[in-house]
Amino acid sequence: MPDVPETEDLLALAEQEPLIEAVVGWADLTSPAIGEVLDRLLAGPGGAYLRSLRHLVQGETDPGWLQRPDVERGLAVVRDRGLSYDVLVRSHQLDQAVDLAERFPELPQVLNHAGKPNIARHELADWRRQVQRLAAHEQVVCKLSGLITEADHDSWTTADIRPVWDILITAFGPDRLMFGSDWPVANLAGGWNRWAATVDELLTDCSQHEIHALLSGTATAFYRLPGRS
Repeated sequence: MPDVPETEDLLALAEQEPLIEAVVGWADLTSPAIGEVLDRLLAGPGGAYLRSLRHLVQGETDPGWLQRPDVERGLAVVRDRGLSYDVLVRSHQLDQAVDLAERFPELPQVLNHAGKPNIARHELADWRRQVQRLAAHEQVVCKLSGLITEADHDSWTTADIRPVWDILITAFGPDRLMFGSDWPVANLAGGWNRWAATVDELLTDCSQHEIHALLSGTATAFYRLPGRS
């Protein structure tokens, strides 16, 4: 499980490793000391690389976890520190993400793994409706990642992924979508090479501008990455 010491280690590593341009970290959003924790992280080694926080909401049983008063207080602190928030929910929790977007219009948010649509069972109707609602909020972008692990791990094909891809392209547009590897979890369903090849195939109908946005531009803008265009 993520913790503050892990975030400290990642920030220190970012300070030493040129390949790392930003860190998505963790801090306890429910803690009354969240402000002090974030201030310490930002002022510590590599603190300038901290861009966003993420909590594994997908593992929370409370159907309104993101709307808890202590969580909302923590998210307000995240916003006030100039950070963004990575939203990791399952498809049945997307209503929480929509409510979060409505209540925090000034907090940049990125939906991780496209909200985990149930590709394996081809149950996309409710997910599509919620994604469209979420995409109506301009401060929200979406990661194109984690899709193959939501499909049948052994038998998925590009044809299983394409309907989700098309829905996301229509809902968010390329300038609000970013590629993600989901490595090493992607190894459960074919691995990095197969996922990358699938994305290459899905990109064939996209313009050069759209390809750049999906593969680099959106992430660069959202996470404020240096030295890239």
